[in-house]
Order: sequence, then structure tokens, then C-alpha cells
Amino acid sequence: MINARALLFLLAAGALAPAGLHAQVRASERGSISQTVDGTTITIDYARPRIRDRRQIWGKVVAWGEVWTPGANWATTLEADKDITVNGHKLAKGKYSVWMQVQQKEWTVIFDPKARIFHTDPPKPDSTQLRFTVTPDKVDGPDVLTWSVPKLSPSGMTLEMGWAGKRVSLEIVVPPSLPLTTATDIAGRYTGTYTFNWIPEDSAKAASDTSSSNKPSTWTVTYTTGMLLVDWVPPPFEEWSHLVLIKYADNAFRPGSMLKGELFDVETYLSIEFTVENGRATGFDVRSEEDKVIGRGTRTK
Repeated sequence: MINARALLFLLAAGALAPAGLHAQVRASERGSISQTVDGTTITIDYARPRIRDRRQIWGKVVAWGEVWTPGANWATTLEADKDITVNGHKLAKGKYSVWMQVQQKEWTVIFDPKARIFHTDPPKPDSTQLRFTVTPDKVDGPDVLTWSVPKLSPSGMTLEMGWAGKRVSLEIVVPPSLPLTTATDIAGRYTGTYTFNWIPEDSAKAASDTSSSNKPSTWTVTYTTGMLLVDWVPPPFEEWSHLVLIKYADNAFRPGSMLKGELFDVETYLSIEFTVENGRATGFDVRSEEDKVIGRGTRTK
């Protein structure tokens, strides 16, 4: 009864306290990061413990063999709005609590579909969990536990957790929003060489325009490793020297910039529409977001 009365007194006192006193300073403040890659968004929500004056974190504050959430208070969560893979393992879209069983060499990473769990109540092994081992790296710091995304690619990202001289890296791959490959039985209709010209809106100005931007250029379309690739000479921008044609409809493609053999960017505001006669492309139009023809290619070979 005494404990109950004390609790009621504290609750009443809190209700009467000035508004500013409801704010709380926490030893481990909440933080979050969110990253979108090719239409898939991954969000980490976590508390951020600090080393403070604790000299030994691993093996003492976090005991060897302990199943620990890489954060504090309520378990760290990872949410993905599409299916992804983490270090090569499939993880269905949804929200998960994140845990790590800490050992002196290898750690076990655990994603549990029960997201709302307090850090003192770690989940037991379960068939619904994703579990795999990692080897943490040795690093300097950080003093405050930090989740970050130090690397991005068109198909994924590196998600890192770092704290007190340890770093765990998770390689995440997302599903492609557009397929880069084109079926072999139709790719041949597009391969060849084309002469390309931009079509300015002002035809009178175009007739007197002798700048390099209005001179014909050459598109060479090849089929390599399942992809339709374009070498553009001379290109309007260096980033467009090498393109991949990404099919989104019959005889219609989006241009993707290639850099050192990897997709760099997709120009979703442009479309390339081929004219096909007797199973062979005779040319193509480049159309803007407003569906205006702004460039035209004519087959020469």
C-alpha cells in the first residue's frame, strides 16, 4: 500500500509540474537514420549510449555471450518497406528488433520480428528470426554508439554500427525497381549504329546554330552480359558516354548512366522509343517528361 501511495503521489506531482519539466535528459538519447536506395527505404531507430567514464565496455558492460541490442532502453529496430537481403540473407519487409550476441571473436546478428522489446528481455532463439555471424572490426571510438550508412550503390548500401572500438558492417541489397537486362530474343533488333541529333524547340535558331551541341553524334548499341549498352560519341555530358537501356514498355527504354561498368544514375525523365519494322529498329525518338520529341536517331548500320 505504501508503494502504491508513493506512486500516486509521484504521478500527481508530475501532472502539476511545469510543462518544461516533462522533458527528460536521458543517458542514452534516441536517434534514427533513414536511407532510400532505388525506391526501398531502410530505417534504424535506436538509443545512443555513451562510454562516459566506463573504461571497459566489451566483456564487462556488455558481457561476453550476452544477447545485446546495439543501442539501449527499448531495442534498436530496423524497418524495411520492401524485401531486402542482409549479408546475403533474405529479410522480408517489416519491422524487426535488432540484437547481437557478443563474443570475443565472432558475433551473431539477430533480427526478431517482435519489434517492441525492452533491452533487458532479449528474445530466445526462434525459427522466425534471421540469425547470422559477423566478425567486428577494430576502430577508434566512437564515444557515442552510432549507426551510419558510409557507402551507397545503385543496388544497396553498407549499414554500420560503431561503438567503443568495435564496428559491425551489414551489406544490404535492395530489389531493383527496373530490370537492367533485356531478353536475348529481342535485343538483336536494337543493336547497331545510329546517327543522333537533338531537336531544338526553336527551328529558326536551330538552322543557324553551329555549336557542337547541335552537331550529329553517334550511338553504337551493343548487347553484352544481357544488357543493351550504348557508346555515345561525342556525348553531351561525360556521364552519358556509356549508357544502359532499361526496358519499361514495348520498344521503350529509360537511359541509365554507367560508370566503370556499374549503373550510376537513371534518367527517369527521358524515354527512348524505337521504331521497329520487320523485326529491326530503324531509329528512335528521345522524349522528354512532357512527351515532346527532343532528339532523334536514325540507323546507319
